[in-house]
Amino acid sequence: MSNHNNIIILGSGLSGMITALALAKYNIKSTIIEAKYTKDDRFFDDVRTTAINSASKEVFNKIGVWEKLSKLCGAINDIYVVDNKAPEMLHFATYDTPKNKIMGYLVENTKFKKCLYNLVQDNKFINILDNIKSQEIINHPDYCQLTLNNNTKMLCKLLIVCDSKNSKAKSLFFSNDIEKDYKQKAITFIVEHEKNHEGSAVEHFLPNGPFAILPLKDPNRSSIVWTVPKDHVSVILNLPEDEFTYLIQENFGAFLGKIQIKSKASAFPLKAYTVTKYYNKSIALVADTAHVIHPLAGQGLNQGIKDIDCLSNLIATEGITSKILDIYQKQRKQDNENMLLITDTINSAFSPTSRIFHGARQAAFKTIESFPSFKKILIKYAMGERTKR
Repeated sequence: MSNHNNIIILGSGLSGMITALALAKYNIKSTIIEAKYTKDDRFFDDVRTTAINSASKEVFNKIGVWEKLSKLCGAINDIYVVDNKAPEMLHFATYDTPKNKIMGYLVENTKFKKCLYNLVQDNKFINILDNIKSQEIINHPDYCQLTLNNNTKMLCKLLIVCDSKNSKAKSLFFSNDIEKDYKQKAITFIVEHEKNHEGSAVEHFLPNGPFAILPLKDPNRSSIVWTVPKDHVSVILNLPEDEFTYLIQENFGAFLGKIQIKSKASAFPLKAYTVTKYYNKSIALVADTAHVIHPLAGQGLNQGIKDIDCLSNLIATEGITSKILDIYQKQRKQDNENMLLITDTINSAFSPTSRIFHGARQAAFKTIESFPSFKKILIKYAMGERTKR
């Protein structure tokens, strides 16, 4: 064997690099194996954005990421939930949070990825092997053996799989116990607007799906995530530029003035799942290899960061054993399944267009607005804060 490692991480995406940096904080070495060539700027291209909640910010503070990342993030000071232009709406504000904490932040994925990559490259505890793929994985109770496509063989005590929800490594050793195809796609792009967004995020539930306006670092730019039935996507994306802009302006409304499209629009299929097990012998899953949820609440990566923080803490304090992998699974599985259920329920509740459901939602909005203490509970949960048991 040409290489011996305690920990190998498959994938140098957001979760893979965060995992390596979290381990490095405890002086734990890892090797990242990345199939793509990281020296090519196209490796970083991603029109999507990521919401970072308060709990994730604390993790980033702990592992030395937040100082640089914060310079790229737009703060979310207010969140408005609107049901198809109805008068009743939900408003969550910073002043509703404990100690007036900012509820969350938004960062463009391209900038996020570059920031993490620079930190990974500069870290003496992290080694990246890029432009190389694993061809074979042999999973033993005490170690994992990988054969790469250059015929190099590598051994590790733990293989952490972070190479996306379509991971081949995951499909070989794991199965899903909850799985759902929403038959929707999220159309994502960036717009520029006349007025300052002042850190306001809007989740506007339209008859054909949620239309989210998310504040970027630039006060006159926002990210759009528009969820539509997947059979509508090609029609929308093939509209002439002026018609597409008109349609987006209609969805947007006038509260930020005239808008202009400032990036290419891309569409991503929406599915949800959680895996049956989070580890198998010497392989562990974190983030979107273990669970994927609907993006309407912006909680996807935040749940993954909780996985990474939990697993890295356990490895640092107890070492790599089947016992700590079992504890990791017990601590994270239920919370991730709960978040899938919450986002799935919200998506279902806003899908019907009948007057009966619309009226019920308006009544619910009014009730929540009337109970500030309940609003604070909802906000704390969205910020990633959980009641300790």
